[in-house]
Amino acid sequence: MQDRIGSEPEVIVADRQVIVCQGIGSLVSGIPEVKLGSFATDQASLRKALTAVDGKAIVILGVRLTDCDLTQALAMLQKDFSRAMVVVVAEDTEFAFIRTAIKSGANSVCMMSQILVSLPKILGKLVDGHSIVPTEILKRLTNENTDTLTRREHEILSLLVNDLTNFQISARLGLSENTVKYYLKAIYQKLDVNSRGGAIAKYVAGNY
Repeated sequence: MQDRIGSEPEVIVADRQVIVCQGIGSLVSGIPEVKLGSFATDQASLRKALTAVDGKAIVILGVRLTDCDLTQALAMLQKDFSRAMVVVVAEDTEFAFIRTAIKSGANSVCMMSQILVSLPKILGKLVDGHSIVPTEILKRLTNENTDTLTRREHEILSLLVNDLTNFQISARLGLSENTVKYYLKAIYQKLDVNSRGGAIAKYVAGNY
């Protein structure tokens, strides 16, 4: 019995909000293929939790920890814990992070609105060694209207209009400067411009 338990991947749940970790952890604890490990809210506790895992590890990662955002957390995991499998979970309003997660090599992604149905299937696939992107997310990635600005992109544009720097925008929104640059690149593509001034002009004129 002990051998069987030891072979089950340990799932670390990481998010800046403990209540989110607890909610996801409650779901994970009912999935027989895995065992629930520690919760982490920052990079230090995530490192500590992963270091303590003897066998296989799966990290269920929210889009922000208390001291970093998704891009920074994924970079740390890939650099220092490359053997850990990673599932990124995000709200429907944070879909840009799903694209980031896939581009950054996450093993799977899951929308919070689909988590009750999707997460058990995802973890089952990861246990078998398979990465998976749920069908509903693939459809959204391929069919979404790339010309439509997201809520976050509107927020960033409104701050650009007020002449805030990338650093000031990152501080205001709780994002890294790299993430702000990622959003700006997407905004420029959608507005068909190549500068902050061009983006501001189109946004102020309502041409988006």
